[in-house]
Amino acid sequence: MKKVAILIAALLCTAGLFAQNGKLPIVKEIVSLENGNTGQTVDVVNIPVDGQNRYYLHVGNMGIGDKIVQVELDPVYRLYIPLGNNITDAVATMEDLKTLYKEPKGTMREIQGSFKPFFPTVETETVQVYKFKLLFENKLQFVIERDGFSRVAYLTKSDFNSLLRGLKFHGKLYPSEM
Repeated sequence: MKKVAILIAALLCTAGLFAQNGKLPIVKEIVSLENGNTGQTVDVVNIPVDGQNRYYLHVGNMGIGDKIVQVELDPVYRLYIPLGNNITDAVATMEDLKTLYKEPKGTMREIQGSFKPFFPTVETETVQVYKFKLLFENKLQFVIERDGFSRVAYLTKSDFNSLLRGLKFHGKLYPSEM
């Protein structure tokens, strides 16, 4: 009886290994920042697909509402901005986005992004990026219009610069990814 119980326990413990099918993507964090006030996390990640690196800027979870009042209810859906297939392209894309911080308040640029649960997919949609200034804080406002509501996320200039510096440093550590 003990042998049967041990066999069943061993099978139950190893059952998870047999259930692995490898469909979940591997997410390699390059740089990650957490805002202590809001608890939002923003990061630059590499999600390789079929051996090809794909770099993304994750701007956090998006609130729902209008462009002024947002309620953060959805921790599952995330906005990922594709940056490129190597660090050189990723840095160039981020440098291009960085120029928006120098534009006048309300300046808008359209880019492509993936707003999906947990991980980005190949399908993208249009994301409107606005220069947003509130008192002494420069921000980018990422807006997706869906079902009459706006989904909005913000990225401060200081966080953006930290992410960009971290990405450049990663490129120096791993020149093969350039």
